Amino acid sequence: MIRLADSHAHLNFPDFQDDLPAVLRRAEEAGVAYINSIATRLSEVEPLLALLRDYPHVYTSVGIHPHHVAEAPDASVEAIMAHCHHPKVVAVGETGLDFHYEFSPREQQEAVFRNHIRAAREMGLPLVVHTREAEEQTRRIMDEESASACGGVIHCFTGSAAMANWALEQGFHLSFSGILTFRAARELQEIAKTLPLERLLIETDAPYLAPIPYRGKRNESAWVVRVAETLATLQERPLEEVARITTENYCRLFRVGAVAPANSAEPVKELLAYPIGHSLYLNLTKACTLHCDFCPKWHGAPVVHQYDLSLRRHPGAAQVLQAMGDFSAYREIVFCGFGEPTLRLDTLLEVASAIKQRGEFRVRINTDGLANRVFGQDVTPRFRGLIDAVSVSLNAQDAATYERLCQPALSGSYEAVLAFIRAVKAHVPDVTATAIQGLEGVDIEACRRIAEVDLGVRFRVRYLDRLG
Repeated sequence: MIRLADSHAHLNFPDFQDDLPAVLRRAEEAGVAYINSIATRLSEVEPLLALLRDYPHVYTSVGIHPHHVAEAPDASVEAIMAHCHHPKVVAVGETGLDFHYEFSPREQQEAVFRNHIRAAREMGLPLVVHTREAEEQTRRIMDEESASACGGVIHCFTGSAAMANWALEQGFHLSFSGILTFRAARELQEIAKTLPLERLLIETDAPYLAPIPYRGKRNESAWVVRVAETLATLQERPLEEVARITTENYCRLFRVGAVAPANSAEPVKELLAYPIGHSLYLNLTKACTLHCDFCPKWHGAPVVHQYDLSLRRHPGAAQVLQAMGDFSAYREIVFCGFGEPTLRLDTLLEVASAIKQRGEFRVRINTDGLANRVFGQDVTPRFRGLIDAVSVSLNAQDAATYERLCQPALSGSYEAVLAFIRAVKAHVPDVTATAIQGLEGVDIEACRRIAEVDLGVRFRVRYLDRLG
């Protein structure tokens, strides 16, 4: 039995009100293990959660479809975030731009799209992006709002090859719907042939876009297998392989590791502060700008020593400080966790400021050195007086090796790391560059020369498979 994930459907729409249990039973019989039932208005979220309470394999999102932004009573960042705290909410969206119908004014669509990106970044949730006849504007807004920091999926992808490549470079996934099966979709099929399967999802967008041979009928999640079959044919792969990899992609993107029991509205208790030796480490985010081959978070449970650092939501500064308790016995406070801490820069600096107000504590950041690239400006002056030490993952002696090992979402990342080190040493007294002994192709001595001679900072060797 193959296992499939329908990454985008609308099970709360009136089309399913008379037979939803039968629809979900047919999906299960077809091997559909996961479904995202996507919200198109904020007012849908609570009814969706109630509707899906008895279906532990069905998840939902929080968003306002561009068609509906003109009628939204409140589309602020705060209003979006207010609905994101339930454990069955796995994404922000559907959001984006639709300049085909223009049911809402373009300016209003753009403003609300920005609010969704900001909410997703703050909550640590991936985005579900809708874009139609608005590729240039979509890319501009996502660039300006640093959407790559949260990642997500361009759903029902029907765009250009250039849009596909740009989205992949930004760390986004692409999802194909029943349109991929249409005989007239030759250009889209040619694009699908060339894309890396490890970055693709499949969906129905039910009740819409039923695939061949059901075109014209009400679509349903069971028929996502037809999309998988078409993708398998185009990429000349076995159906079982396409099903397995797209389902793994779904689980990784939406942080759904297995079919979970029905969730209550109770908040999940998560580890925000944990001791290693004489240091207290702070866990701010699960998001990352890199997809390093050697990083265990992409290949297994996010565990450091005995600590499970899984996060479903981004904590606020007050939550982190509460989790730290009395930290007076520790020699050092380290922003590290299992994601990239500088992606939560405002929260990080707020916590650092509170730490400094309590005494002369040493504060360190372990970082990939891409904060300036992510935020599009030099943020290192903000570290002055709050951060005592920065450890930067240099990881390689040249851009080609770095790209191969770290798989950055943003172009020019290696050069950005070097520039960050040069910038941060003007504001932080103790800067160290690191590289990992044991990685194929990494020249440790060349990395040492770059750090100590070219950049004028300290160098430290780390070791493969040794965490914390």
